[in-house]
Amino acid sequence: MSMQIKIGAPATGSNFFPRDEIVKKLLRAMQSEHVLFLAPRRTGKTSVLLHLKELVGKGNNPVRAVFLNLEEYNHPKLWLKAMATELSKIQDEPWQQKLKQAGDLLPRLKTKYGYIEESDWSEQANSLMEDLNVLNEPVWFLLDEFPTMVDLIAKHHGIPLAESTMHWIRCIRQHNTDSPVRFLLTGSIGLDNVLRRLGIRGPSNDLRREFLTPLSNGQALELALTLARDNQVPLSETLVQEYLQRLGTAVWPYFIQLFIAELQETEASPNQPVDLEKIYRQVAQGKRNQYSDNMWTRLGDVFDKPLAATARAMLKLIATKDLGIPRDELRARAPQLEDEDYQYVMEVLEHDGYLSEAEDGNIRFFSHLLRDYWRWKGRV
Repeated sequence: MSMQIKIGAPATGSNFFPRDEIVKKLLRAMQSEHVLFLAPRRTGKTSVLLHLKELVGKGNNPVRAVFLNLEEYNHPKLWLKAMATELSKIQDEPWQQKLKQAGDLLPRLKTKYGYIEESDWSEQANSLMEDLNVLNEPVWFLLDEFPTMVDLIAKHHGIPLAESTMHWIRCIRQHNTDSPVRFLLTGSIGLDNVLRRLGIRGPSNDLRREFLTPLSNGQALELALTLARDNQVPLSETLVQEYLQRLGTAVWPYFIQLFIAELQETEASPNQPVDLEKIYRQVAQGKRNQYSDNMWTRLGDVFDKPLAATARAMLKLIATKDLGIPRDELRARAPQLEDEDYQYVMEVLEHDGYLSEAEDGNIRFFSHLLRDYWRWKGRV
């Protein structure tokens, strides 16, 4: 099957570009541990999770994997209900037989866990885990936007409930070491940063961390040429390499998708040279590039107003320097911040894909594409 250009929705099926290295790491880690899957936003985390779900669900001894996007849940009872609902939808016959053998668990998934009161959510959550442990079948919960849910719980119901949610899932991990139930947590904001801002210490320390890395040059070249071929877009290897040079080391599938979409829009001809400067500018500044626009606006959601203003000023400054800025010079540019606040801002900006540390120790934009958008948007 051909590979389609996918800019908005996650890439699945034939549209998913194989990320064998990270998939193998996740498979290996999930055999025995619970995982915190780390990567900046718009880098393909959700696509990897959906691919993992399909992959482990095949074969003679399938893992029952449930994928959930938690970004609109503001109470753990809603998360618990969603897990039970998705488990009840699994249709394969061996699973259905297992549910019947376990005291007819299927009706409980639909009724008992479908009507959970806020006051007894943790008791019901423990009951669900006990039911799943009785099955003695591998069940993986792939939880996207988990940090956002924790943040929403704190905002709507208070920090104590958010802390109780985190401690519950930690107790499940620590007190059921032989359980075949596994949790993989990920999101577009950092869990550690959310917990630190809320003053919640410790409940994520035992999670195994796995990182999604950018595409290698060979992978990026293969993806670009495949996308171009399957969508009848004339493209030479030379032009791809020139584009990749513009991007620097932070090359994600989304950036390749944007490139091919812009080439398709120009209706490029094999016999006419492509104005790469114009194409790159359209990729960096065009309306399709929701990644950069969202990274610009979301600072107000991630930080309170004073920290957001400081973060934006720091990013504008760094955007002016191709080689970045020494860490001590950057710190000197934000004297109004206490050390703890400054460290928090830097950790968020590095985790969320704005900044990285170069080999020479300078702090610079992780993505050239985001840097060039910042220069344009910030008029720097």
